[in-house]
Amino acid sequence: MKFLITPDSYKGSMSAQEAAEVMESAIHKVLPEARCEILPMADGGEGTADCLRMCEAGEIVQCVVEDPLGKKIDSEFVWFQEQKKAVIEVAKACGIMLIRPEEKNPMEASSYGVGELINHAISMGCRQLILTLGGTVTNDGGCGMLSALGAKLTNGEGQEIERGGRGLMQIKNMDLSAPRQKMKDIEVIVLYDVKSPLLGPGGATRVFGAQKGATEEMLEELEQGMENYAARMNDAAGRKISDLAGAGAAGGIGCALYGICDAKYISGSQYLIESMNIEEKIKECDYVLTGEGSMDAQSLEGKVPVGIARIAKKYGKPVIAFVGMSKGESNQHYESGITAIFCILRKNDSIESILDSAEKNLEFAVENFARVIKMQGKQKV
Repeated sequence: MKFLITPDSYKGSMSAQEAAEVMESAIHKVLPEARCEILPMADGGEGTADCLRMCEAGEIVQCVVEDPLGKKIDSEFVWFQEQKKAVIEVAKACGIMLIRPEEKNPMEASSYGVGELINHAISMGCRQLILTLGGTVTNDGGCGMLSALGAKLTNGEGQEIERGGRGLMQIKNMDLSAPRQKMKDIEVIVLYDVKSPLLGPGGATRVFGAQKGATEEMLEELEQGMENYAARMNDAAGRKISDLAGAGAAGGIGCALYGICDAKYISGSQYLIESMNIEEKIKECDYVLTGEGSMDAQSLEGKVPVGIARIAKKYGKPVIAFVGMSKGESNQHYESGITAIFCILRKNDSIESILDSAEKNLEFAVENFARVIKMQGKQKV
């Protein structure tokens, strides 16, 4: 019996690699003769660069950039020398994990460090740039990134706007000639995990602002600022880019990239599925085990479990998803090809305790799934 184990990370508790190893251990505890192949996955957010590095043998390049609040930090991206290709996770410069929870403030948090990472890759002769959007603590429309790349974003007096979401309302003039010049000969591929537009109820601010530290008052101010930014960016681009799929990803960095280069936007999970030859591996297995921190409506927009399930459905392979929590109706998830969803949480507790016990809870759930398989007499030697 062969299991393909291909989870995403469980944010705040386990990387995709750690989760996959826990699943494999739990399976072997009950079915020691089972064959397991582990392929940690990502959806365009954190962990994407590592997945690509492992399957294509890239190297890690370290550099110093500014974190979301302007502090100098050690960061990194993945580099493929032969192809002159860089894979940059924007979260490495403006990720939610880079600052303490009490420091979260989208009015101040900036994506400036993302532009610094891109500049470093360009200095190495980058010809292809893959940017993974996800996991950010910023809601600045990518203005910080644009500034680091040389864009001139000024107010009515010709002064540079403030960093962070606070500067969005201040923009009166936008000169994108410098970043466009830098990016003109580079093939840019943008991997996103959500298809959100920039504005409105399903946009960057309304959907993700609160988890980045925004109060209700901040949300109103940020949305108004984003509306101003969208109008200026649409004018600068010569077309309405703020409504495009992925424009709201990473606090609006997606929109900024639409404005400065002819980027190709691809679902992160779909890109990795193709790069890692997942379909062929699904054909050869008996069960697919996957998972993520939370399964909800957004999971249908390109998250790992659903992306995997849609392929497995073509071959009639059962897909078992182990999740930290499951929200809303699950019928659409089942229709996508997921056979069963197991919530690994065993008791109500503090968030800290839940995160600390995630590995044990995952192991418990997978072990019990394996016991059901064994009881049904489906084990194959």
